[in-house]
Amino acid sequence: MKLKKRNIVIISIIILIILIEIINPIKLYNKYQLRSLNYSEDSINTILEYNLKDKVMNLKYQESLDKILSSKDFQIKNFDIYKDLVYFDVENYTKNVNLLIDKGYNANVINLIFERSDQESLKDFLTKDYIENISYYLEYDFAYLKNIDRYIAYRVKTNVSNELAILYVNIGLDKEFYTDVNEVSEFSIDMLVNKYNKVSENFVPEDLVDVPKEYTKDNQKLNKETLEAFMKMSDDCKKETGYRLLVRSGYRDYKTQESIFNSYLKTYGKNYAESYATHPGFSEHHTGLAIDIRAESKDVFVDSKESKWTYKNAYKYGFILRYPKASENITGINYESWHFRYVGIEIAKYLSENDMTYEEYYIRFLNK
Repeated sequence: MKLKKRNIVIISIIILIILIEIINPIKLYNKYQLRSLNYSEDSINTILEYNLKDKVMNLKYQESLDKILSSKDFQIKNFDIYKDLVYFDVENYTKNVNLLIDKGYNANVINLIFERSDQESLKDFLTKDYIENISYYLEYDFAYLKNIDRYIAYRVKTNVSNELAILYVNIGLDKEFYTDVNEVSEFSIDMLVNKYNKVSENFVPEDLVDVPKEYTKDNQKLNKETLEAFMKMSDDCKKETGYRLLVRSGYRDYKTQESIFNSYLKTYGKNYAESYATHPGFSEHHTGLAIDIRAESKDVFVDSKESKWTYKNAYKYGFILRYPKASENITGINYESWHFRYVGIEIAKYLSENDMTYEEYYIRFLNK
């Protein structure tokens, strides 16, 4: 009888221990608190397994931490870096984070690496050895991880600043003109066409209209918004100087540009043609947004009253001098005192105030 009672006591104790484990009030409370922060069940189990509850509660909810804690690739040794990460929706996020930590990158740099990459460039980057001071490049929001080797090489070759190395490489200046070309398929007022960005042979700008006879001596066409801004500028120029601005050359189709380039090539030779004309498809005149301006008072625009007025006032109407003398190395075109491009008043004003080429502006703010 005593033995039976003893067995009952032992069994009762075992059942009680099991029940306490199953219905553990402390564990239940801990889970309740973590659930209230929206952590997943898998993450909660990991947090409790590694006694991370107090640290996690102090951090509040972090999506990156939730994804990592719930992953089979979680490593407790990396927790202090995990907690400072921002989540990016990429394949094998936690595994990739661990690889970057193992290479020696801290949380700040890892965040920049993910932010500046796409899946393909990230995959390629993970095969590379540790790059010291990579954040000096990736801290700029117009930097791309895929170009990191080019940034470094260009910086070493030219001794320009990190910022300019990024800017010039993104423009394409570390490569020959007309190489690694991007095709621009959609018309927009802020589109970029240059020696690295072309339009197709069949490209036609939107809202192409005829230039009225009082604003040109030839048959010319322009984008409608561009023409309206130009006519206002021309009228105001006449009020202040006594002379109008005229359109010498506006929109050109592919075949016209081809004819012009071949004519330059035949008449002046390759060096001159490459400096003052562009290959068909690569001319801003294809966009209907560019104008070679003619002075009404005399044949040479740069020597006219109208030119002095235009250089001072063009930005107020949304126009920029597209190929300044000081920026020939960036634009790839020799100084053209007569070639203006419509970009809209806001951008034109910014470029005027910051002495910046359109290539630089486009890379910094539009090429996202």
